[in-house]
Amino acid sequence: MELIEQIVFSFFASIAFGIILNSPRRGIFYCGLAGSMGWVSFWGVNRLVGDLAIANFIGSVVIGLICIYLSRKLRLPVITLNTPAIVPLVPGGAAYMAVRSAVEENYVQGANYMMDVVWTAGAIVLGFMVVKLIENGIKASQMKRLG
Repeated sequence: MELIEQIVFSFFASIAFGIILNSPRRGIFYCGLAGSMGWVSFWGVNRLVGDLAIANFIGSVVIGLICIYLSRKLRLPVITLNTPAIVPLVPGGAAYMAVRSAVEENYVQGANYMMDVVWTAGAIVLGFMVVKLIENGIKASQMKRLG
């Protein structure tokens, strides 16, 4: 039951953010699909490994791969799909708690939360970078075969 809740809420969060960003209508459903698949992979890895950075890295790789595939199939820019899809992975709660801790003058706890934010954001960026490197490698090998 918890898995179904995770899928549904992440799906609708991605769709809602896609609507806010004025993503193309034909891509909104797929934004939700990619977001929910990325969140479920994050959720599963986090439960197995217990490391937020690794889980966010895997989640962003899954989102990146799905969005590249869907962008070619739907003929949409990748950014219109992966921006709403990444929303479930964004560490908003930890960023809020970091600011709240700083306001309450609990600087050590605030620094701990901020490190969680930095690690999470770094893992997400690294995941997208790895996907882009894979895509560039595939394109280069295809160009060699053609030329």
